[in-house]
Parts: sequence; structure tokens; C-alpha cells
Amino acid sequence: MNRFAFALLALAAGTTSLHAQSAPPPETAAPATQPVLREISPDLFEFNGIRLDKKNHRITFPVTVNQHQGLIEYLLVNEKGKLHESLLSTKLLPHDIHAALLLIGLKESAKANAKDPAPPSAIDTAYLQEAPKLKGPSVQLTLAWTVDGKRKEVSAEDWIFNLKTKHSMAPGPWTYNGSMMENGVFLADQEFSLIAVITDPTALVNNPREGYNDDQIWQIQEKSVPPIDTPVELTIALADSAPAKP
Repeated sequence: MNRFAFALLALAAGTTSLHAQSAPPPETAAPATQPVLREISPDLFEFNGIRLDKKNHRITFPVTVNQHQGLIEYLLVNEKGKLHESLLSTKLLPHDIHAALLLIGLKESAKANAKDPAPPSAIDTAYLQEAPKLKGPSVQLTLAWTVDGKRKEVSAEDWIFNLKTKHSMAPGPWTYNGSMMENGVFLADQEFSLIAVITDPTALVNNPREGYNDDQIWQIQEKSVPPIDTPVELTIALADSAPAKP
């Protein structure tokens, strides 16, 4: 077991202090320097570009509007991931986001989706028809950006349109399934997938709503999404302690 995996197990068990430094990630995605957890103020920390709010059990990090129209399969991917299928992109790597959530109290079950097979490299209709509905703790996603000096904030669902219902994606929590391990590799770091609109067990977060297995109904809500390259802050909050919808 590598040092990063050991650190995550310790975090999940609640044995690692918030003031401790993180162990380095797997060799496949190791940064040049070891990320350090830095205290900004009581209960507020910064970890490798991610802001951790321990008191309110949420993390916030920078993302960018990647597309403004068309069908999507992801709300968010890393900039090395499937950009042509994602509304947003980020420079952050999945293992850092996963570690940050464990640090604020995420309780995940490593066995919840352990028996589910990894998806094909190109998720298709045939796979989706048989795709399982993933299990995991609920999280809420909010997006914030600035227009003419004024801060705006919405639920992530407001930026996604359901072509079947002719309405925005139904509001509510998302499922934090935490990706998968295969041959000792954290697949989210290999695929660079973070938040999936259709079922993708390699992503950290998945959409639990009806239509999670349909890749032809989720479209960008053009009238709501700001222009391409607009900087945005994405907040992932543990559902039990998440704020009400803006």
C-alpha cells in the first residue's frame, strides 16, 4: 500500500489531524512538491488549492466554464480529461479533492460499489443500459461567480437542462461514490473524471436522478451559464450539513 492510500485510510478512520501534512499521491500523478495543509483561520484551511471549511463540512475550489452549449456527460473534469463532454474544467486532481473531503468528515464506504465493473474507456449506450445506480453519501453542489462586481450563486443543477422533462435538472443532492481502485490505481486520477451526469464509476461524484443512464438528455442550460473561460468557484458540501438551495 502506498503512503497516499495509507493516509486516506487514516483520514477515513478519523486518526489524522487536520494540522498534519498530506502524504504524497500515487506515483502516477505525483506533484513536484508534497501538498501541505495550511490553517487560514479557525476551522478554515487551504489544501493544495482547495479551501476546507471544517465547521460547515464543505470544500471550495476553482473551476472554469469549459463549454456553453450542447449535450454533456460530465459537470466537471480535470483539464486533461474528457473536455468535449464536460461543462466545467479544473486544474485540480481527483485525489486532492477526495482527500480534502475526507479531511472535513466525509464518511465513505469503500465496499459500496466494489463489485461493480469498471466502465469501458468510451461509455456507450450499451454500457449505460446495464449500468448500476451507484451508492455513497450525498453531497450538494453549488456554483459561484462574479458579474459586474456582484457575486452570484446557484445550485449546480441550474446549469443543466433535461431534454426529456424540458426543465432544469431536478434540484437535490448528488452521490459521492468516490471512484474505484483497479490494480492499485485510483481510476479517477487515470480518467481525470470528477463529477458525472451519466453513470461513470471512475468519477468521484455521480448523478442519482432518473436519467442517470441516458447520455442523450442532459444539455447545458445556455441561458444560465456564463461565457466560456469564466472563473467559477465550486463548493461540495456534505448533504447533512449543506445550506439550503440559493
